[in-house]
Amino acid sequence: MSRLTNSRRSTAIGLLLLAVGLLIPTTHLLANGGTLRLANVPMGEYRVSVFTDPTPVRPDSLDVSVLIIREGHEGVPAGLDVRVLVELLEHAGDHAHGAALPPPGEYRATREQADDPRYYATKFALGAEGRWRITVSVRGDAGEGEASFEVRARERGLLGHPLVLAGLALLPLVLAAIWLRREDPGEPKRPGNEGTRGEPPQAS
Repeated sequence: MSRLTNSRRSTAIGLLLLAVGLLIPTTHLLANGGTLRLANVPMGEYRVSVFTDPTPVRPDSLDVSVLIIREGHEGVPAGLDVRVLVELLEHAGDHAHGAALPPPGEYRATREQADDPRYYATKFALGAEGRWRITVSVRGDAGEGEASFEVRARERGLLGHPLVLAGLALLPLVLAAIWLRREDPGEPKRPGNEGTRGEPPQAS
C-alpha cells in the first residue's frame, strides 16, 4: 500500500469523524440544556446558576434550566418557588419601530419539567424576535433573591433547519467515499501480457 493511499484513508477517517461530530447535538453535551447565563449567584444560602437552550435563542421555543445548590447541604433543595420572568425590551426586524411591546410573562420552573432531576426548569415560547430580559427568582426557607440577564432572540434561518444541518453533516461522508474511490496513481499496475508501451508484445 502506497503512502498516498494511507494519506487518503487518514483523510477519509478525518472526514468521517467530522460528520459524526456534526450529527451530535452540542446541547446534549451541556448540562440540562444549553448555554450558561448566570453562575453561582448568591440568593440567601442558595447558589444559583441558569442555562438556556437552544443557542442562539429562538422566539418559538426556549428552555430555561436553573441549578440550585444550598451551602453546607447535599442534594437538590426541595420545595423552592422558582419563577422565570421574561420581558421584551426591543423588537427586531419589521417590528423594530412603532410596534407595541407585549406585557411581561411569568413561568414557574419545576423539577418535573427538567430533563435532569438536579435542575428546576421551564419551557415556553418568547413569541417575538428581539432583545429580551430574563429574570430568575428563587424563594425558599434558606433565603430568596433574583438575578437577570439579556438575550437576543432570532429565527434560526436556513442554516438552522434540521434538513440543511443533516445535509451538511453527511457531506464529509460523501467526500470521503469519492476520495477513496479515486484511482491511486502511485500504485503499480497489475502484471499482464502487455509489452512496453509503444512496442508489440514479445513472442515467447
